[in-house]
Amino acid sequence: MDKKCYVIGVYPPPYGGATVKCKLFCEMLRKGGENVKQIDIYEMSRDKKRIPFVLNKCIKAFRSKSEIVYCLDSKRLWMIMSLQSIFKQSFNRTTVLVIGGVFHETVLEYKRLGRNLKLVKGIWVETEGMKQKLVDMGYDNIEVFPNPKSEIGCCEPRVSKEKDPLRLLFFSQISKEKGVKDIIKLVHVLDSSKDIKYSLDFYGQIVEEFKKEFEEFVSKSPNVRYCGVFDSTKSSVYKKLNEYDILLFPTHWKGEGVPGILVEAKMAGLAVIASPMNFNAEIIREDKDEGFLLKKDYPNEMLEIIQKCMRDKKLLEHIKLESYRSRKRYAISEYEKMIKDL
Repeated sequence: MDKKCYVIGVYPPPYGGATVKCKLFCEMLRKGGENVKQIDIYEMSRDKKRIPFVLNKCIKAFRSKSEIVYCLDSKRLWMIMSLQSIFKQSFNRTTVLVIGGVFHETVLEYKRLGRNLKLVKGIWVETEGMKQKLVDMGYDNIEVFPNPKSEIGCCEPRVSKEKDPLRLLFFSQISKEKGVKDIIKLVHVLDSSKDIKYSLDFYGQIVEEFKKEFEEFVSKSPNVRYCGVFDSTKSSVYKKLNEYDILLFPTHWKGEGVPGILVEAKMAGLAVIASPMNFNAEIIREDKDEGFLLKKDYPNEMLEIIQKCMRDKKLLEHIKLESYRSRKRYAISEYEKMIKDL
């Protein structure tokens, strides 16, 4: 009988950071020859009648002798691992793929989860900074697995002409938490100054409570377009990102880990302007010219950086090239041994 690996996670639809990471990880395991059995915890949200069936699948995994991998947000992880604690012998063949950047806070909040995590085979976090936080809390089973992406289809930086308008991009959930209000303020200043030629495209799901304000902003901004939710199953995300010069990512969301879009921007040769939220400074090493990090006054700082890039296209091309070169730190090929050893 083939050796199985149960991956308990959240799978598309919808397409988001967690679901894409889970899907990609399963693809990596299958590429390595694993017989992967997916258990989709989202099934319980889509149809409450499916709850007993999904939990029975989890129990089957716990009772088996197969490897178990979690790819869940913290609260769902706490819930399913509480069930797993009935089958404690299964912890030593369990690996946890951490999603997001505040896992250490969850461990402090959910004491039982914290105790169970000390018994698992491995906890794979997304950054060195998070690893250190958990090591300081007494964990000795931590590895870094930083939301890697495939290099297949990656694009060298697009070279723009001296007089071309700057092509700006936002590619994430459209919400206040992701910094869209800061970008709205930026656009107001850009449009009033009239000395910078630019276009700005938004891709992403609009949160309901922000929809009216955002749509009104787009309708009044001649250089701004809303392009909907990008369907990565039909088109290459790298190819689409490569059409632009600068990704704007002034996020305020405290749950950020290694945002997939920052890794994808590297693969597509984009310059990035990002907030220093959580571990973004580890992803975009400003001292290596991999991008620009904001400090406090996000709208005005973004404006200054955009002005600088408009005046000095050679600087922009240099930043795009260094961003592209740094993609190797996040290439799946760099982590194949970790996955094989799993």
